[in-house]
Amino acid sequence: MREVPDRLEPALTAASIDHDIKVYPDAGHGFLNDHDPAELPLWVKLLAKATAASGHEPSARDARRRIIAFFDAHLKP
Repeated sequence: MREVPDRLEPALTAASIDHDIKVYPDAGHGFLNDHDPAELPLWVKLLAKATAASGHEPSARDARRRIIAFFDAHLKP
């Protein structure tokens, strides 16, 4: 899936669609997940471990900041 941003970026640019794409190489699929593992069912814990779908706070912090900035720039009246 790491090749998707390389294809998406030029497509969005060619279509004149505003975007902000960033790959966080140290973060897995679910890096924005900040759930308390004790509250998750066992099957979710196992799936998260198998797919590297666990939180990555430095990447999540940056992503949240970028998402909010993008929304502020494009969705505020």
